[in-house]
Amino acid sequence: MDNLTVHKLSVHPIESDAFAPFGSVIAPETADSPSMNRSPGNLGFLWVHKQLEFPNPAYICSLRYYYRGNRCEFMQKHPNSTVTLIPVSGLSAIIVAPDGRDDHPDIDAAQAFLLEPGRGAVLNCGVWLRYAFPLGKFADFAYVTQRVDPATANVSDDVVRVDLDSAMKTVFDLAFDVPMGEGYTLTSSGALASGPDRSPPHA
Repeated sequence: MDNLTVHKLSVHPIESDAFAPFGSVIAPETADSPSMNRSPGNLGFLWVHKQLEFPNPAYICSLRYYYRGNRCEFMQKHPNSTVTLIPVSGLSAIIVAPDGRDDHPDIDAAQAFLLEPGRGAVLNCGVWLRYAFPLGKFADFAYVTQRVDPATANVSDDVVRVDLDSAMKTVFDLAFDVPMGEGYTLTSSGALASGPDRSPPHA
């Protein structure tokens, strides 16, 4: 695709302060943390990170993403739903951005964060995002969502999508390099469109 602006994004560790504009980090905190709920006998600790919000009943799900390259050609947001991603295995990156003009993401304020087992994320309602880009063959997550009907999940079920390449003439490239290998096809904007045939579970 001609006349694309490519924005390189460095992938940062997901820390509470840096991620605060977009949501909350799911990870153990300190004994004096304001999110501390209880610590019975100091043998167990409970931190409450964030209230989850959904317009319809929510479900806990398993989610797997296979390697999908480094390029991000679209983003989406869920105006009335929090997004919860808890890594189970593998390393991956997510891209987040606040609202910009004309109900589009603010490209210049976008950031990329590393997700690894032991540190999850809850994104605020309305945050623009794209997830997840595994650094290896695949990454697994526990995922909370109300979008369980395949017919509406990516069309009308509390989702707004913007194709960055066609609508904004821009794409993101994540600053990590994993060789693509054989059996992959690319879109006209250079994003990974498909990979080798496989059905989970698959290593």
